[in-house]
Amino acid sequence: MKRTCLAGVLPATLLLSAGFPERADSSAELNVVVSLKPVHSLVAGVIGDLGTPKLLITGSGDPHTFRMRPSEARMLSEADVVVWVGETMETFLIRPIANLGSGTTVVTLSHAEGMDLLPFREAGIWEDEGEHEHDHAHEDQHEDEPAHGDEAHDHGEFDTHIWIDPELAGVIVDVVADAFVRLDPQNADYYMQNAQEIQGRILAKAIDVQDRLRPVHEKAFIVFHDGYRYFEDAYGLNGVGAVVIDPGRPPGARRLLEMREAMHDRNVECAFAEAQYDPGLIETVIRGADIRTGSLDALGIDIEPGPDAWFELMDDLAKSFTDCLGTE
Repeated sequence: MKRTCLAGVLPATLLLSAGFPERADSSAELNVVVSLKPVHSLVAGVIGDLGTPKLLITGSGDPHTFRMRPSEARMLSEADVVVWVGETMETFLIRPIANLGSGTTVVTLSHAEGMDLLPFREAGIWEDEGEHEHDHAHEDQHEDEPAHGDEAHDHGEFDTHIWIDPELAGVIVDVVADAFVRLDPQNADYYMQNAQEIQGRILAKAIDVQDRLRPVHEKAFIVFHDGYRYFEDAYGLNGVGAVVIDPGRPPGARRLLEMREAMHDRNVECAFAEAQYDPGLIETVIRGADIRTGSLDALGIDIEPGPDAWFELMDDLAKSFTDCLGTE
């Protein structure tokens, strides 16, 4: 049987025909490896007391640039199940996953049915309606910036920060539970019960965060890079621009000047740096302007891994927005 890449919550017959490997010992604990901490949290909730999923990226590791150590490569090679977001997020996993043996089930979340991916928006200040096609980014090149023809390809056409949308977090839970049920059918009821409980917690947290963010819906802000659109859309926030397309490629001086001018026109109240990157660029953009600064972290680098980590991440993101936009 070949390795399986889930395409969502599928009927049992389709899942079986897709090629799930047989378990050698149905009483043994599933050996699960997860790439990112927020996703690991949801996986840990589904597996419950029947296992302890392993986390690949810990601390402040960046999924775009992470390099596995031999111990982590061994962890991956020994896994029964690998859960990752996909090729444009954890780029370091593309080749190792392609080389996994036939006994490993690979759950690629960005390919799952129900994952309605959003395109990245261009760098700079977005138009009022905020609905852009990522391809427009190349029309915004300036003479003081090198034209990177592969920039969109490097960062991906679509935003895959899917876990910060509570609805898509629920899809992740269902996809993972479905994989565990197929691999360990004797514990199917347990996995499904856990998934149902997590869905209830996700809904409760979404309502709580919505209530906390309601006072700042109309307040404009900019982000370091366009990685928070799912959170913005879920909670009706007013993001109006991003400093860079790719965090590894800073903008030119002309774009920074245009951003300063546009921020005044759009009444920007806060500029968010990101925990994984030097805040100096954000400080340069807002220099001389009466704009507060904050920091966003979509990965939860300071949060303890475990089943509560996703919920703590949502709290931290909500607090970052309310702190900077002036309600807490």
